[in-house]
Amino acid sequence: MRSPFRTLVPALAALALWACGGGDSSTGPPDTGGTVTPSPPRVEASCDTIQDIESYRYSITLRLEAPAFQQPDEATPNPLSEFAEALADLFRDMELEGAFVAPDRSQAVLRFHEEELELRTIGDKSWIRVGATWQEQEPPGEDVILTPASVCADLVEDLAPSLAAATGEEDVVNGIETIHYHLDEADLKGLPELLGRSGEEGLPSEFGVDVWLERSDGWPVRLEITASDVDEGGEPISLELFMEFSDIDDPTIEIEPPPVSPAQT
Repeated sequence: MRSPFRTLVPALAALALWACGGGDSSTGPPDTGGTVTPSPPRVEASCDTIQDIESYRYSITLRLEAPAFQQPDEATPNPLSEFAEALADLFRDMELEGAFVAPDRSQAVLRFHEEELELRTIGDKSWIRVGATWQEQEPPGEDVILTPASVCADLVEDLAPSLAAATGEEDVVNGIETIHYHLDEADLKGLPELLGRSGEEGLPSEFGVDVWLERSDGWPVRLEITASDVDEGGEPISLELFMEFSDIDDPTIEIEPPPVSPAQT
Protein backbone atom coordinates (compact mmCIF):
# COMPACT_ATOMS: atom_id res chain seq x y z
CA MET A 1 0.00 0.00 0.00
CA ARG A 2 1.27 3.42 -0.92
CA SER A 3 1.84 5.55 2.13
CA PRO A 4 -0.85 8.25 2.51
CA PHE A 5 1.85 10.54 3.83
CA ARG A 6 3.00 10.99 0.21
CA THR A 7 0.00 13.24 -0.38
CA LEU A 8 1.47 15.77 2.04
CA VAL A 9 4.41 16.56 -0.22
CA PRO A 10 2.41 18.47 -2.89
CA ALA A 11 0.81 20.58 -0.17
CA LEU A 12 4.19 21.48 1.26
CA ALA A 13 5.52 22.29 -2.20
CA ALA A 14 2.58 24.61 -2.80
CA LEU A 15 3.22 26.39 0.47
CA ALA A 16 6.85 26.88 -0.52
CA LEU A 17 5.66 29.10 -3.37
CA TRP A 18 4.78 31.72 -0.77
CA ALA A 19 8.38 32.51 -0.07
CA CYS A 20 10.27 35.12 -2.00
CA GLY A 21 13.20 32.77 -2.56
CA GLY A 22 15.41 34.29 0.11
CA GLY A 23 15.07 37.92 -0.86
CA ASP A 24 17.74 40.12 -2.35
CA SER A 25 21.00 39.53 -0.53
CA SER A 26 22.87 42.23 -2.40
CA THR A 27 23.52 45.66 -1.00
CA GLY A 28 21.11 48.49 -1.51
CA PRO A 29 21.11 50.82 -4.50
CA PRO A 30 23.72 53.61 -4.77
CA ASP A 31 22.65 56.97 -3.41
CA THR A 32 23.06 60.23 -5.27
CA GLY A 33 26.65 60.52 -4.02
CA GLY A 34 27.65 57.23 -5.61
CA THR A 35 28.06 55.39 -2.31
CA VAL A 36 26.35 52.10 -1.52
CA THR A 37 23.77 52.00 1.25
CA PRO A 38 24.23 48.80 3.30
CA SER A 39 21.24 46.51 3.55
CA PRO A 40 19.76 46.00 7.02
CA PRO A 41 20.86 42.86 8.89
CA ARG A 42 19.16 39.72 7.63
CA VAL A 43 17.77 36.90 9.73
CA GLU A 44 19.07 33.40 9.01
CA ALA A 45 17.39 30.17 10.02
CA SER A 46 19.36 26.98 10.60
CA CYS A 47 17.71 23.68 9.72
CA ASP A 48 20.81 21.50 10.15
CA THR A 49 20.81 21.97 13.92
CA ILE A 50 17.50 20.10 14.16
CA GLN A 51 19.48 16.93 13.46
CA ASP A 52 21.55 17.53 16.60
CA ILE A 53 18.53 17.31 18.93
CA GLU A 54 18.49 13.98 20.78
CA SER A 55 14.70 13.76 21.10
CA TYR A 56 11.63 15.94 20.64
CA ARG A 57 7.91 16.06 19.95
CA TYR A 58 6.26 18.25 17.35
CA SER A 59 2.89 19.22 15.92
CA ILE A 60 1.94 20.53 12.47
CA THR A 61 -1.53 21.83 11.56
CA LEU A 62 -2.67 22.80 8.07
CA ARG A 63 -6.09 24.30 7.31
CA LEU A 64 -6.95 25.48 3.82
CA GLU A 65 -10.20 26.85 2.45
CA ALA A 66 -10.10 27.72 -1.24
CA PRO A 67 -12.23 27.35 -4.40
CA ALA A 68 -9.79 24.77 -5.77
CA PHE A 69 -10.85 22.37 -2.99
CA GLN A 70 -14.59 22.67 -3.59
CA GLN A 71 -16.06 19.60 -5.31
CA PRO A 72 -18.48 20.56 -8.13
CA ASP A 73 -21.94 19.00 -8.31
CA GLU A 74 -22.08 16.49 -11.16
CA ALA A 75 -25.07 14.71 -12.65
CA THR A 76 -22.91 11.64 -13.36
CA PRO A 77 -20.86 10.41 -10.40
CA ASN A 78 -17.13 10.68 -10.92
CA PRO A 79 -15.29 7.41 -10.14
CA LEU A 80 -12.52 9.45 -8.53
CA SER A 81 -14.82 11.76 -6.59
CA GLU A 82 -14.42 9.90 -3.30
CA PHE A 83 -10.63 9.95 -3.62
CA ALA A 84 -10.68 13.64 -4.58
CA GLU A 85 -12.92 14.43 -1.63
CA ALA A 86 -10.62 12.59 0.77
CA LEU A 87 -7.61 14.38 -0.67
CA ALA A 88 -9.36 17.74 -0.33
CA ASP A 89 -10.24 16.94 3.28
CA LEU A 90 -6.60 16.09 3.95
CA PHE A 91 -5.36 19.44 2.69
CA ARG A 92 -8.30 21.36 4.14
CA ASP A 93 -7.95 20.23 7.73
CA MET A 94 -4.91 18.20 8.75
CA GLU A 95 -3.24 17.66 12.11
CA LEU A 96 0.08 15.87 12.47
CA GLU A 97 1.69 14.97 15.78
CA GLY A 98 5.06 13.30 15.86
CA ALA A 99 8.16 12.46 17.84
CA PHE A 100 11.80 11.64 17.22
CA VAL A 101 14.46 9.84 19.23
CA ALA A 102 18.03 9.76 17.95
CA PRO A 103 19.49 8.18 16.06
CA ASP A 104 16.73 6.61 13.96
CA ARG A 105 13.36 6.34 15.73
CA SER A 106 10.39 8.40 14.54
CA GLN A 107 6.63 8.45 14.96
CA ALA A 108 3.96 10.45 13.11
CA VAL A 109 0.19 10.43 13.74
CA LEU A 110 -1.93 12.06 11.02
CA ARG A 111 -5.54 13.06 11.68
CA PHE A 112 -7.95 14.35 9.05
CA HIS A 113 -11.71 14.09 8.41
CA GLU A 114 -12.28 11.71 11.35
CA GLU A 115 -9.51 9.42 10.08
CA GLU A 116 -6.26 8.57 11.84
CA LEU A 117 -3.05 7.14 10.39
CA GLU A 118 0.17 6.41 12.23
CA LEU A 119 3.64 5.70 10.92
CA ARG A 120 6.57 4.43 12.98
CA THR A 121 10.09 3.92 11.77
CA ILE A 122 12.94 2.30 13.70
CA GLY A 123 16.18 1.86 11.81
CA ASP A 124 15.42 0.00 8.58
CA LYS A 125 11.95 -1.15 9.70
CA SER A 126 8.69 0.75 9.26
CA TRP A 127 5.05 0.16 10.20
CA ILE A 128 1.81 1.91 9.29
CA ARG A 129 -1.48 1.89 11.20
CA VAL A 130 -4.81 2.58 9.54
CA GLY A 131 -7.52 2.59 12.17
CA ALA A 132 -6.52 -0.14 14.63
CA THR A 133 -4.56 -2.38 12.23
CA TRP A 134 -0.76 -2.28 12.00
CA GLN A 135 1.09 -3.41 8.89
CA GLU A 136 4.82 -3.58 8.25
CA GLN A 137 6.00 -1.77 5.13
CA GLU A 138 9.14 -0.57 3.40
CA PRO A 139 10.71 2.45 5.12
CA PRO A 140 9.50 5.67 3.49
CA GLY A 141 11.86 8.01 1.71
CA GLU A 142 13.01 11.24 3.30
CA ASP A 143 10.67 13.30 1.09
CA VAL A 144 7.54 11.32 1.99
CA ILE A 145 6.79 12.46 5.54
CA LEU A 146 5.99 16.01 6.54
CA THR A 147 8.46 16.84 9.31
CA PRO A 148 9.75 19.97 11.05
CA ALA A 149 13.00 19.60 9.11
CA SER A 150 11.18 19.63 5.76
CA VAL A 151 9.01 22.61 6.76
CA CYS A 152 12.16 24.43 7.85
CA ALA A 153 14.03 23.69 4.62
CA ASP A 154 11.11 24.45 2.28
CA LEU A 155 9.58 27.44 4.08
CA VAL A 156 11.44 28.92 7.02
CA GLU A 157 14.84 29.25 5.34
CA ASP A 158 13.21 31.19 2.49
CA LEU A 159 11.09 33.37 4.76
CA ALA A 160 13.84 34.24 7.24
CA PRO A 161 15.72 36.76 5.04
CA SER A 162 12.51 38.78 4.71
CA LEU A 163 12.43 39.26 8.48
CA ALA A 164 14.15 42.34 9.87
CA ALA A 165 16.63 41.43 12.59
CA ALA A 166 15.83 44.61 14.51
CA THR A 167 12.18 43.59 14.95
CA GLY A 168 12.89 40.40 16.89
CA GLU A 169 11.68 40.12 20.47
CA GLU A 170 12.84 37.63 23.08
CA ASP A 171 10.27 35.01 24.02
CA VAL A 172 10.13 31.60 25.68
CA VAL A 173 8.27 28.78 23.89
CA ASN A 174 7.86 25.45 25.68
CA GLY A 175 10.84 26.25 27.86
CA ILE A 176 13.04 27.21 24.88
CA GLU A 177 14.57 30.68 24.61
CA THR A 178 13.65 32.15 21.22
CA ILE A 179 13.58 35.33 19.16
CA HIS A 180 10.08 36.07 17.85
CA TYR A 181 9.78 37.74 14.43
CA HIS A 182 6.53 39.02 12.90
CA LEU A 183 5.95 39.74 9.22
CA ASP A 184 2.76 41.33 7.88
CA GLU A 185 4.07 42.69 4.59
CA ALA A 186 6.22 40.51 2.33
CA ASP A 187 6.85 39.58 -1.27
CA LEU A 188 4.80 36.37 -1.22
CA LYS A 189 4.41 36.02 -4.96
CA GLY A 190 2.82 32.57 -5.05
CA LEU A 191 0.08 33.23 -2.51
CA PRO A 192 -2.65 34.58 -4.86
CA GLU A 193 -2.38 31.54 -7.14
CA LEU A 194 -2.46 29.16 -4.16
CA LEU A 195 -5.73 30.70 -3.01
CA GLY A 196 -7.29 30.55 -6.48
CA ARG A 197 -6.74 34.17 -7.48
CA SER A 198 -4.85 35.65 -10.42
CA GLY A 199 -1.50 37.29 -9.80
CA GLU A 200 -2.93 40.65 -10.88
CA GLU A 201 -5.35 40.62 -7.96
CA GLY A 202 -2.45 40.79 -5.54
CA LEU A 203 -2.07 39.44 -2.05
CA PRO A 204 -4.97 38.59 0.29
CA SER A 205 -6.51 41.36 2.33
CA GLU A 206 -5.06 39.91 5.52
CA PHE A 207 -2.00 37.78 6.07
CA GLY A 208 0.77 37.35 8.59
CA VAL A 209 3.89 35.34 9.33
CA ASP A 210 5.25 34.69 12.81
CA VAL A 211 8.37 32.64 13.42
CA TRP A 212 10.14 31.89 16.69
CA LEU A 213 13.81 30.99 16.11
CA GLU A 214 15.87 29.33 18.82
CA ARG A 215 18.01 32.08 20.31
CA SER A 216 21.45 30.50 19.87
CA ASP A 217 21.22 28.14 16.87
CA GLY A 218 18.34 29.66 14.87
CA TRP A 219 16.15 26.61 14.27
CA PRO A 220 12.38 27.26 14.14
CA VAL A 221 10.74 26.40 17.45
CA ARG A 222 7.35 27.67 16.27
CA LEU A 223 5.91 28.86 12.95
CA GLU A 224 2.52 30.46 12.20
CA ILE A 225 1.34 31.54 8.74
CA THR A 226 -2.17 32.89 8.17
CA ALA A 227 -3.94 34.44 5.18
CA SER A 228 -7.56 35.27 4.42
CA ASP A 229 -9.64 36.99 1.75
CA VAL A 230 -12.81 36.45 -0.29
CA ASP A 231 -13.14 35.25 -3.87
CA GLU A 232 -15.10 36.92 -6.67
CA GLY A 233 -18.29 35.30 -5.43
CA GLY A 234 -17.78 36.56 -1.90
CA GLU A 235 -16.80 33.13 -0.56
CA PRO A 236 -14.03 33.09 2.07
CA ILE A 237 -10.59 31.78 1.18
CA SER A 238 -7.99 31.22 3.84
CA LEU A 239 -4.90 29.31 4.86
CA GLU A 240 -3.42 28.51 8.26
CA LEU A 241 -0.15 26.67 8.88
CA PHE A 242 1.16 26.00 12.38
CA MET A 243 4.26 24.09 13.49
CA GLU A 244 5.74 23.76 16.96
CA PHE A 245 8.48 21.83 18.78
CA SER A 246 8.15 20.63 22.37
CA ASP A 247 9.86 18.34 24.90
CA ILE A 248 13.35 19.01 23.56
CA ASP A 249 15.86 16.34 24.68
CA ASP A 250 13.21 14.73 26.89
CA PRO A 251 14.58 11.33 28.01
CA THR A 252 11.06 9.99 28.64
CA ILE A 253 10.13 9.96 24.93
CA GLU A 254 10.00 6.33 23.76
CA ILE A 255 9.21 4.95 20.31
CA GLU A 256 8.84 1.16 20.23
CA PRO A 257 7.81 -1.36 17.54
CA PRO A 258 4.01 -1.70 17.40
CA PRO A 259 2.10 -4.96 17.85
CA VAL A 260 1.54 -6.70 14.52
CA SER A 261 -0.57 -9.68 13.52
CA PRO A 262 0.96 -13.17 13.97
CA ALA A 263 1.14 -13.57 10.19
CA GLN A 264 3.63 -10.70 10.00
CA THR A 265 5.92 -11.77 12.84
